[in-house]
Amino acid sequence: MQNLKAKVTRILKSYLDNKKILYIINGSIIFGINLILAYFIFKIPFSQNHRIQNNIANIVTTELMVFISFFIHDNFTWKGNTGTFFYKIIRYHTIMAGSLVVRFISFSIFDYIGFHFLISTIFSIAIIIIFNYFGFDKFVFDK
Repeated sequence: MQNLKAKVTRILKSYLDNKKILYIINGSIIFGINLILAYFIFKIPFSQNHRIQNNIANIVTTELMVFISFFIHDNFTWKGNTGTFFYKIIRYHTIMAGSLVVRFISFSIFDYIGFHFLISTIFSIAIIIIFNYFGFDKFVFDK
């Protein structure tokens, strides 16, 4: 029984030390938080115009998620990285600025086509996941 417990512990530890696995796990948590946040923020009346309303709500949701995701990735995905907080947050925002442009454009396209705002949010997030991983790994949290 002790050997089985030790093997399971070793396997779990090896997975949890792999930043790609952690990125997927933490990214899934961030994704879930993003959907829940989007659901509530899209209910706030920012504008009478449907498209303007959706885009403002998307911007607010996205900006809140930038800060939440930075702290999750800094403390759990790329734990042990050596950059200073200021260095990392500036670089994180640089990567996120590029991905935000892509997300806003893709969201607007999906919204224009007529997708529900949650589907538009899911698709636009999916597009930037890989871009963000490589940007964070090579530019923000590099050792």
